[in-house]
Amino acid sequence: MGRGEGAGRRGPQGDILYGAMPRFDRVLVPVDFSELTDTVLRYGVELTKEDGITVVLHVLEPLPLHFETAFGAFVNTEGLMRIRENALRLLEETKQRHPGRTFVTELKEGKPAPIIIDAAHRHGAELIVMGTHGRGGLEHLFLGSVAARVVRNAGCPVLTVRRPDPKSAA
Repeated sequence: MGRGEGAGRRGPQGDILYGAMPRFDRVLVPVDFSELTDTVLRYGVELTKEDGITVVLHVLEPLPLHFETAFGAFVNTEGLMRIRENALRLLEETKQRHPGRTFVTELKEGKPAPIIIDAAHRHGAELIVMGTHGRGGLEHLFLGSVAARVVRNAGCPVLTVRRPDPKSAA
């Protein structure tokens, strides 16, 4: 089978990994709620055994919520609370889209890569399934890649999922 063949095939229940990979007891799925999140989550759920646990993690990166002005310093705690509430709502909606499956959801704050690696260890994850935005060149050099850091440092296998390249679909 050549590169990319069978990639669009689906099994009888519409699963995207029909017979392709083993299933795991605990799978960690870090999500960023980008356009790739639904695809990454589907892979994570399908790679989790039916009686297994899918751990869905969202990491809030530190934001500049402290502002210094000529009139004094301000902390935007209301903005941070809204961001947290929105993330918790999205995590709950994620669970509801997959009835009958067992989820643990977690919201953490800080640098994503070390938090993802720590969560995998704490939850005993056998696999991490995460998206990668496929940045290249200077953008990757300056921004780095959370996925690359997790792949290098995780204590378990990591499956990275890229957004399909529209040029290769033709």
